[in-house]
Amino acid sequence: MLDPASLPHWPYARAVDQELAGRGIPPGAVRVERDFRRETAMRLVFTWDASRCAGLGGIRLIWHDDTGWAHSLLRPDAVGAIPRGPLTALHRVYATPDDVAQVAGALVSRRFHHYSGDRHQEWEQAAQVRASIDAFHLTVVGACRAG
Repeated sequence: MLDPASLPHWPYARAVDQELAGRGIPPGAVRVERDFRRETAMRLVFTWDASRCAGLGGIRLIWHDDTGWAHSLLRPDAVGAIPRGPLTALHRVYATPDDVAQVAGALVSRRFHHYSGDRHQEWEQAAQVRASIDAFHLTVVGACRAG
């Protein structure tokens, strides 16, 4: 089991999580997962179950370190999720935590009119985290090839 705080992705996850909590929409879970389809890619998963959402089911936001934000709807019967695709309002892989929180708030509250608009700002620490992730990927690839 990976300790999320030990990964280079964590500063971004923590910043988004703090922004969500500050707006009163803390997720029920934040996880870091390895994307087994790609050797070194990681993803962050923020989940709101039905008890935290307006309407039926829940919401899952997924961040991939190479493609950015996507979302899925959790089924009301808690059996799986319905993939919905990229969050088109967030145009940056490292969208600002404020922008992510605005979009998440619109999805969780089902106030989709607040979802409209384009958010082009990039998080001010994106370059540092991106460099750390690149170094991490090189280390993982090197270890896989040596092993």
